[in-house]
Amino acid sequence: KHQEADILKSPNSAAGRISANLTPKNMNPITYLPQTYWGLDPLHRACLKMFIQDVLDMETYPGHPNMNVFAYKNHPISRVDLMGWVVRVEERERVFNYTIDDGTGVINCVCWKPKCSTEELFMDDKDGRTAASSSTDSTEQELADFLSFKTQEIKTCTRQRRQPMKLGDLLHVRGRIKSYRGAREVGAAYFRCVDDPTCSIEIQRMVERPRLYRNFYDIPFHLPGSGEKEDYTGESLVNSLQDAIADFLNKNNTVLNFEIKELATVDSLMAVVKKTQEGKTAMSGKQVVSLFTQAVRNLEDLGTVYKRSEKDDLYVVIDRDETLESTVLGILRQESRNPKYSDSGCHHRHVLDCLKMKQRFSGVGPSVVMRVLDKLESQSDIISTSENYYIAF
Repeated sequence: KHQEADILKSPNSAAGRISANLTPKNMNPITYLPQTYWGLDPLHRACLKMFIQDVLDMETYPGHPNMNVFAYKNHPISRVDLMGWVVRVEERERVFNYTIDDGTGVINCVCWKPKCSTEELFMDDKDGRTAASSSTDSTEQELADFLSFKTQEIKTCTRQRRQPMKLGDLLHVRGRIKSYRGAREVGAAYFRCVDDPTCSIEIQRMVERPRLYRNFYDIPFHLPGSGEKEDYTGESLVNSLQDAIADFLNKNNTVLNFEIKELATVDSLMAVVKKTQEGKTAMSGKQVVSLFTQAVRNLEDLGTVYKRSEKDDLYVVIDRDETLESTVLGILRQESRNPKYSDSGCHHRHVLDCLKMKQRFSGVGPSVVMRVLDKLESQSDIISTSENYYIAF
């Protein structure tokens, strides 16, 4: 018993590492990254081998509540690599819902069935074997035999992935973290049943994860070349103003739309600009407007706001525009009735083309449409049939 207690207290064990991570001494003020710099963090696009409890405990990244990006320390995390025992199985027409447990927590994994017909899965590759045997060149025959073998291997793997797993199977899954009806889940881009009768693979992962946490995950990311004194020139000034505008919009829920010249009257935003004027020549009014314009355009590229049309200078906050959300949902519902899209789903570019036909949304860009589609998916109004393809019922 004393030995078991020592293991639980050890920071290298799963339970011990998580409890140590939640202690007050580790809760120091964290500087979060502007979205512009997320790509510089090597953990942002990587599938992290995390404990399930940490995945469940992570909050959405500050200032970006609807992007399915979560904060561990100050790392923007969107993808994970998990392994756990299957404790619940639910099969639907196109998807398997597996709930897995790794000893620290349980999470649901949405695993889409491979897109293959039954005939394709069980079809014998006789033509390939015939061609291989009739080939006179040994190199060509070896290549044909190899391709035939790999084709059969892929079909076997696909056939296995279309069969539901059983309770107690060890599931390995990689995919994006999502929130569905208020619950955290993983949308699998890859999944397989792990044959591990001796638990050697699971033990190896248990040993590997504390090292990954210690050497990578628990170390906050710092921008290359960043020092105590911040450089407020050029692009750095625009990014600072961009973050200030995003923070202002998040805190003021009554702001539905705005013009750039109106932002220049906000004291907190002008304070960011004035901070750069110390010991320098003051900016002219046109320079200030140009600075705000660049910052707002960056927010537009990120899908936070959109310009209503090219004819006016009015920008609309996406998360507060119910008309845009209902219009996109209406387009998807209408296109989903089309036999062309009823099965595979509708690509986000097609939704954008339909949306831009309406005068009010002629200035909308692809990042805006993706932001709305992600929000609709999180609200269970639509589902994604594959990457960038969506369908509504």
